[in-house]
Amino acid sequence: LKYGATTTSKIDFLSLGIALVLGTAGLPHILVRFYTVPTARQARQSVLWAIGIIGTFYLLTLVLGFGAAALVKGDAKDRIVESGGNLASPLLAEAVGGGPGTTGGAILLALISAVAFATILAVVAGLTLTSASSVAHDLYANVWNKQADVTGAQEVKVARIAAFVIGGVAIALAIPGQSLNVAFLVALAFAVAASANLPALLYNLFWKRFNTRGAVWSIYGGLISSVGLVIFSPIVSGKGLDPTGKNLSLLPTSIDISWFPLENPGIVSIPLGFFLGWLGTVTSKERTSEERFPELEVRSLTGAGSEK
Repeated sequence: LKYGATTTSKIDFLSLGIALVLGTAGLPHILVRFYTVPTARQARQSVLWAIGIIGTFYLLTLVLGFGAAALVKGDAKDRIVESGGNLASPLLAEAVGGGPGTTGGAILLALISAVAFATILAVVAGLTLTSASSVAHDLYANVWNKQADVTGAQEVKVARIAAFVIGGVAIALAIPGQSLNVAFLVALAFAVAASANLPALLYNLFWKRFNTRGAVWSIYGGLISSVGLVIFSPIVSGKGLDPTGKNLSLLPTSIDISWFPLENPGIVSIPLGFFLGWLGTVTSKERTSEERFPELEVRSLTGAGSEK
């Protein structure tokens, strides 16, 4: 097993668990549920539904993993190892359908592969469009050129350029990491959410002194620390080769920049995000947020106004 053999791996597993538990509350596709409905009551219901569906999916991944370990045999199991574990679900479907060379196995394998491809395509398209629109509307129109009158045509042009650049960067990063287990990316997303989004969210709800500087420091500090620690972790470089000669890291074996021993940075980056949020707040003279806090506290703790 990956975790538990050494003290470092145990700490790494603890770090992963902390990120998965705390990161759920800060995931963008959970937080966005508050802004896609007209009333507070519907927002609460929307979040509950989203968490329920996502939580069920996470539980199903356990079934798929243990099922693949139990049912996939022979050469198919070697293919799972060679793919970094990413072929576990398709090859499990093939095994359930009757195994390699059978009609049922081929049908289920093709079905799961088609569903996976369509899902990946939809997710990539959605993320690309969201990222491009954020660059065009939030950054270009409201930050870089907020003093100018940016037209809709200009935003569309910037969005197209941003989509091309973002897609190119994503492809460039995906090619060398195609053999890595995608679970690493999931863990990184949770670590970023727990390190950057969660501190700002909790401080804003429960600390009346929390202000703009604290929010900026916690968000950017948590983001930079979580991503930075992963860059200098064994998942990117320094793992070496497995018995079959396969490189276990993202970068070539000749490059070793790993000084952070953990693959999951949450145990360090999450406390750092909270600390930076506190430090930014106490070093700022801004006090306007304290005037609005009593109303926010009542609404968040009692749900007053959610019936509207």
